[in-house]
Amino acid sequence: MTVDVPFAGDVEDFREVFLEYHPRLFRYFRSLGFAAEDADDLCQTALLNVYRARGNVRDATLFTPWVYSVARNAARDAWRRKNDARSESLEDREVEAPAPSAEREVVEKEKLDRVRAGLAALPARMRACFLLRVQEELPYEEIAERLSLSAGTVKVQVWNARRRLREVLP
Repeated sequence: MTVDVPFAGDVEDFREVFLEYHPRLFRYFRSLGFAAEDADDLCQTALLNVYRARGNVRDATLFTPWVYSVARNAARDAWRRKNDARSESLEDREVEAPAPSAEREVVEKEKLDRVRAGLAALPARMRACFLLRVQEELPYEEIAERLSLSAGTVKVQVWNARRRLREVLP
């Protein structure tokens, strides 16, 4: 069913709107990363807000976009409440991150040294392809253009670099 005109306010009209939009909004909230229970609560909140502000929409063609803007606002409010609660709980606890132990620092330094040695052992072209892909996060096509190679060659070079580095790093 498609809503042709915004409902005038009678409960039966709202029931039809609810039945049409609840599943759509539920999928929308889930796609935003909300848990099922939270998505259901947000659907109800958004649709209640739609019902309360039903007089604000005069053009039937704008009804669906308006419903989604109400839903987007409900999601923003939920994120704000969640972030506010999280920051309050963090402020309540003054917890310092534990300093890494000397042993942990030595292990990390050794791992870093192995990575450097592994990178140094790679052929220059392979190392260049790998670093442009991993550090610069460039797409294969751009790396290929910069190094005058084909995109397929770049993919193979990056794959081989990863394979060789895995052998060096446990």
